[in-house]
Amino acid sequence: MTIYDFDPANLPDDYLKAIGLVVVSATETEAVMRDFIGALLGIDNIDSIALCTQMPFSLKNQVVRALNEIKAPSASELDALDDIFDRIEAAIQQRNAIAHSSFPIHPDSGQVYRFKEKARGGLSADLVEVQVDELNSIAKEVHDAGLELQEFMMSRGVGPRHREEPLREPISRKKKARENRRAKFGKRY
Repeated sequence: MTIYDFDPANLPDDYLKAIGLVVVSATETEAVMRDFIGALLGIDNIDSIALCTQMPFSLKNQVVRALNEIKAPSASELDALDDIFDRIEAAIQQRNAIAHSSFPIHPDSGQVYRFKEKARGGLSADLVEVQVDELNSIAKEVHDAGLELQEFMMSRGVGPRHREEPLREPISRKKKARENRRAKFGKRY
């Protein structure tokens, strides 16, 4: 029986870099989607962050498609954006396959594998050999899909509106902090 090394600290640096690039590229692509949602709603970038930051990709994808259906000036524009969103969705699915996998190392060959478990309607597990070039290719596709949306937005003059007035300093919203403010400021609160 082969005992694989599942410790991510033992992954070669080029694998760690490639896996990280996949994840960071997806974050940037989702930020472009967030900006597009904000632009379609006519809200500024800070409001867009507040609205979309905790929104999972699947919800962002549905919201951006619904808003686009309402706001697109023509069927051809709607179709063009749906093609872009389809590309982004496929790229994010590839990201998910990477981000939700383990990367065990074969003890003898040193080969890195992707180990993916599933438990939806049944139990399955896949152990597939993975190369750094494959991971870098996924990262590039995720990045390029987001870039395509950004380029589309720029070509149409659609983008996030930046907030001009400064935000007040962050306020702790924890219960203890609220109690302290009430005690400290009393009626002036």
